[in-house]
Amino acid sequence: MSDIRLEALRAQGAHLIDPIRFRYLEALARRTQSQPAAVQRVLRPRLDSAIADYVCRVDQSVSLPAVTARSAPRPSALIELNRYLHERSRDEPQDALPGDAPRASEMKSVRRFSEVWSRIAAEQQVSQAVARGPENAGPLNSHRLMLRALHLMKGLSPDYLQRFLSQMDTLLWLEQANRKTAAPEGKSGKRATKKG
Repeated sequence: MSDIRLEALRAQGAHLIDPIRFRYLEALARRTQSQPAAVQRVLRPRLDSAIADYVCRVDQSVSLPAVTARSAPRPSALIELNRYLHERSRDEPQDALPGDAPRASEMKSVRRFSEVWSRIAAEQQVSQAVARGPENAGPLNSHRLMLRALHLMKGLSPDYLQRFLSQMDTLLWLEQANRKTAAPEGKSGKRATKKG
């Protein structure tokens, strides 16, 4: 059973001003009531002081209706990120490489088509990768964990998945280009070490 003062504060909506502190007060009230009399004598003044401090905080804060309206549950960070990316992609042309200039003459329908096409391509890449993944791999297999992360990313944030795969394609292309230029040097270096 909780304290009557806390129940009155909750009925007024004051628990929304500082929900964490209010939970602490409720837990302290429950704990105080469940303790022996000697411990209650120590905890009771602490609880009274904390409740009085909270009531002062309520009196000093903004009016309760404004607090109730303001304290509606905030969307998660992922939802806010998706909203930001969506608004940004609507305002700006499709993200290009740093050296590319935005094309003013590009039609909106062409831009939308390319966005949809790249999203479909990203989803197909993930689906194909998951289908080709190892069947009997253990739970800590890095390949399996990576495929699972991509699959979850596909469900949680398709826009982020699309950008992530675009970056991975760029890095893969750079790695392959680097291998092609480094391969002749590496072969001659190996021959020299074998002869010597």
